[in-house]
Amino acid sequence: MPRVSVVICCANAADTLPAACASAAWADELLIVDSGSTDATPEIARAHADRYLVEPWRGYSAQKAFAAEQAANDWVFVLDADEEISPDLATAIQQLDDAALAKLDVAYMRRRHYLMGLPVRAWSPDYQSRFIHRQRVRWSDDALHENRLPSDKSRTLRLPGCILHKRTSDAGFSDYFSGRRMDERLLMVAEQMYDRGKRARWIDLALRPWFAFVKSYVFKLGCLDGAFGYMVAQKSAWSTQLKYAALWAV
Repeated sequence: MPRVSVVICCANAADTLPAACASAAWADELLIVDSGSTDATPEIARAHADRYLVEPWRGYSAQKAFAAEQAANDWVFVLDADEEISPDLATAIQQLDDAALAKLDVAYMRRRHYLMGLPVRAWSPDYQSRFIHRQRVRWSDDALHENRLPSDKSRTLRLPGCILHKRTSDAGFSDYFSGRRMDERLLMVAEQMYDRGKRARWIDLALRPWFAFVKSYVFKLGCLDGAFGYMVAQKSAWSTQLKYAALWAV
């Protein structure tokens, strides 16, 4: 079994942080980096973590890269404060032997999303690059959804088990339709798309939202979740519309 540090970056995560910490109890180190909480997060973090640091927000990727560098071990699991490591995923990591680890830079695992207490079928399997050797990966510069890239594509592995996202969150309907937060996040993505040479055409504005809806509701089987699946597909279409409208407006 490798010696593993679980690192959690957080801010105002008092409702989900206890479950995240409990799911990492198997690790050799739990490091929590707080970017400035004003709720009970600091007290919860100090009660569970081996180390607790306060660091001003650097951005999604940079903050997590900073946390990984502060870890005591080279093998790092990057966990969000509203996530949990499932027991079978924890077991799979602990069963990795030296031979497997020598060939590995990044291990991928599925992430299972929850929304208003319900599992979201249409957002699966959503593979994440969370178990890494910090000396052998390159961090992407994506504005929102950070990624960790191996030195070679052959040095990867898919692990059984999953990350549980927002399973214990108190967030409800108002969070689902948080227009201000969505605007901020999508504008950030649109600006990066523009900087990378992407432009919004009329056909993007006209067709991409519809394709996002059909993908979520039909191809990803959201239709099996009834009204909830329909609402998730609507949200996907709405997010896509706003993203390309923001790109057009940049």
